[in-house]
Amino acid sequence: MTESKAQIAFQQIGIAGVLRHYRLKVPPNQREFSWTRNEVTTLLQDFSKAISDGDSEYFLGTLVTIPRSPASLEVVDGQQRLATTAILLSAIRDYLAETETLISESINNVFLTDIDRERRERVSKLQLNVDDNEFFRNRIASNIGSQVLPSRSSHKLIDEAFIECSKHVKRVVAEFDRKDHGDVLNKWIGFVEHGAQVILLRVPSDVNAYKMFETLNDRGLKTSQADLIKNYLFGQSDERLNESQQKWARMRGSLESLEENDITVTFLRYALIAIRGYLREKQVYDAVQEKVRRPQSAIEFLEELEMLAASYVTIFNPDHERWNKYPDSTRRAIQTLNLLNIRPLRPLMLAVAQQFDTNPTAEAFRTFISWGVRLMIASSTRSGSVERPLANAAHAVLKGEIRDTVALKAKLSRTIPTDEQFKQGFQHARVSKALLARYYLRSLEMAEKGEATPWFIPNDDKEVINLEHVLPQRPQDNWPMFDDESVKLYAKRIGNLALLLAKSNSGLKSASFADKREVFKKSPYLLTRQISDEPSWTKETIVDRQIRLANLALRAWPL
Repeated sequence: MTESKAQIAFQQIGIAGVLRHYRLKVPPNQREFSWTRNEVTTLLQDFSKAISDGDSEYFLGTLVTIPRSPASLEVVDGQQRLATTAILLSAIRDYLAETETLISESINNVFLTDIDRERRERVSKLQLNVDDNEFFRNRIASNIGSQVLPSRSSHKLIDEAFIECSKHVKRVVAEFDRKDHGDVLNKWIGFVEHGAQVILLRVPSDVNAYKMFETLNDRGLKTSQADLIKNYLFGQSDERLNESQQKWARMRGSLESLEENDITVTFLRYALIAIRGYLREKQVYDAVQEKVRRPQSAIEFLEELEMLAASYVTIFNPDHERWNKYPDSTRRAIQTLNLLNIRPLRPLMLAVAQQFDTNPTAEAFRTFISWGVRLMIASSTRSGSVERPLANAAHAVLKGEIRDTVALKAKLSRTIPTDEQFKQGFQHARVSKALLARYYLRSLEMAEKGEATPWFIPNDDKEVINLEHVLPQRPQDNWPMFDDESVKLYAKRIGNLALLLAKSNSGLKSASFADKREVFKKSPYLLTRQISDEPSWTKETIVDRQIRLANLALRAWPL
């Protein structure tokens, strides 16, 4: 073991050796257990390969910790590897509980638990954060599974890890005689204690630990970018670290209600777009570094994130109490915008929710529906020509330079497709997602009937509505006038789509147009009944119908 002048201690040690020699605690601000079945099985397979190849060493990277007592370490980086190793050891313990009681007891007493003499009780060698620890502790302690039901997504991942490790242990011993299982698994215990090595860093200062974490990790790893940002902010906070940790925890607490992959990084990007203007996801970490250079700026930035996170959650939840004082149209607009799921609009929605007054917010959200549909149909929502102007508009809203929809429309007048551009795009549009196709057709239906607010998701009918492709996607022999290439070009055109009640649609499938026309005549939907007036269904018919629908779309999603 070597030690620098800054008292940073380096130790090469097996990962189970870390569990053996220290009590380890994941602080409250650290993320929950997040390894999926894929990461767990990859680690187990790597162990298997190293053992079968006769390798005495396998390197697992670096663990960054902060000593809290001679025998206690706080884990800054390494929770997933340590927890999975503990789970593997508990699976071996449970498997050997009846046949090799001494080995089983040794695993429990040496690697998994310890006696706290002052408290006079047995405690876990590894404690996870406050959200996971009780579930993890119960799961480790019981060889028949936890008595605590999983209540969070991280609990389910912990359960999956236990299941995978138990399966793996059985696979390891499957080819050996039962009397040899103890020896085989004892070899595994020795490997994870001595051969599966890590570099254990013990960094005496919280700030130094977070900066060490930042230095050691690869910024290109999407899964760790949120942790890199968090630890950078903590590293810049110095004596105000506790404040930073609390604010980060509150921000994460707000975001937890949104079940979305990489939600923290996604939110950070959208928040930074509103704060400073357009940036790509891979630029988020660098943007944080540029913005935060000292403790005061770290606290101010985290305060802003905490505030924006509270607003961000509400734009996904039309039933949130925040919308109680807003017009009912606001809730309906949020519901529709969630269906459209246009990500480049989210920073703008966030900024409006944060800055606009009640009525301007309601008006802006309704306007975003028309803008969203027009962008999806007549433009590309992923192109820089769309993302940049929307991002810059969000920034202008958050800065207070834009305070209502009139000013917002002026700012984006060159970005949102005009009526002519929208009509032209609609005349050639194809739709692959049935959910979107049903929304488009039902809004067009409402516009055709002259009903108000056709742009919202229409109220659900009493019976389930199906999407019908007039020209089937697999036409078989009933459509000889369409070859395979024509089917690819025309089957998903909006002009070829119609709505039917499920009971009417159930037997159509690849039926001929003559058979379908008889069903269309009885449809409660005007646009579907109109199809029955056509003598035949050809390429030209589809094009002509789509032109009519394009004119109707101007009324369904007006500027």
